[in-house]
Amino acid sequence: MMEKIGTPPNPDPNPEPEPEPTGDNALLVIKMISGLEKEFELTASEVQDFIDWYNGRADGRGKETYMFDKDFNKGPFTSRKDYVAFSKVQSFEVMEYTK
Repeated sequence: MMEKIGTPPNPDPNPEPEPEPTGDNALLVIKMISGLEKEFELTASEVQDFIDWYNGRADGRGKETYMFDKDFNKGPFTSRKDYVAFSKVQSFEVMEYTK
């Protein structure tokens, strides 16, 4: 009655627990506990800096906030910065791409 279709899945026995970014750029989407989502277009290096800060803060090291320097839509301002508090981050997603 029942036929086995296809081949059984072959999961990677040694998954990488902390993957490194591989694309040149990435869109980082941070979901805050308030439900607000913040998006940042970053280089692979900037994404790694954020992940290092987040993991360090999760271990009790580092500053409570992480600063993103916004270099777009400055208007009359000399700089724009967005600060994200570790205690307000629910989750984050990294979507890598190559330009």
